[in-house]
Amino acid sequence: NFSDDFHTYAVDWSADRIVWSVDGHAYQTRTPADVGGNQWAFDHPFFVILNLAVGGYWPGDPDGGTQFPQQLVVDYVHVS
Repeated sequence: NFSDDFHTYAVDWSADRIVWSVDGHAYQTRTPADVGGNQWAFDHPFFVILNLAVGGYWPGDPDGGTQFPQQLVVDYVHVS
């Protein structure tokens, strides 16, 4: 079960590319060419917000089988 272990999530962000990865395996890359002629908005500083959300469109709203309390455990955050 993926949730039984700690994992390393990364977002490698530069002015012309964003790459998302889990445990060193890239699973998504976006560049200005991917915004369909719209303005690329990711070439200036942003804030990092860490959040644990329960419910919503994915995986769905909590129900009787949802385990509470939940927790988000963060070992470290590195920003450079």
